[in-house]
Amino acid sequence: MIGEAVRLTALVTLAAGILVLGSAVAAGHHRRVYDTVVLKVLGATRGVITRAFLIEYGALGALAALISSVVGTTAAYFLVTRLMKIEWVLPPAPLLGTVALATLLTLALGFVGTWRALGAKPALYLREE
Repeated sequence: MIGEAVRLTALVTLAAGILVLGSAVAAGHHRRVYDTVVLKVLGATRGVITRAFLIEYGALGALAALISSVVGTTAAYFLVTRLMKIEWVLPPAPLLGTVALATLLTLALGFVGTWRALGAKPALYLREE
């Protein structure tokens, strides 16, 4: 019962972190559009631009997931061993699954934003600058 409560709390925390990360990605949409327009004008293809953004979002998602996993695991360790005075067991499958899910979600959100940015007409954005 206590283990389930801790897992539920961890899932809520991870969901909040994923939402914050998604919001940060969405906030940078204008910059992505501008970068895409400049790269297109310089001759980059859709494939090159897509790969560049996917690498960026993959690294961002993986780094955020790894940092949150380390912080969360450390907090859980001290909570379980010091406060509850019970034996610490780290199941690696949920931890790795969460890291993979957060990374994939960041990639998906980034790809959606990049896909929309790839459709932007360069002339409209270059006139604004």
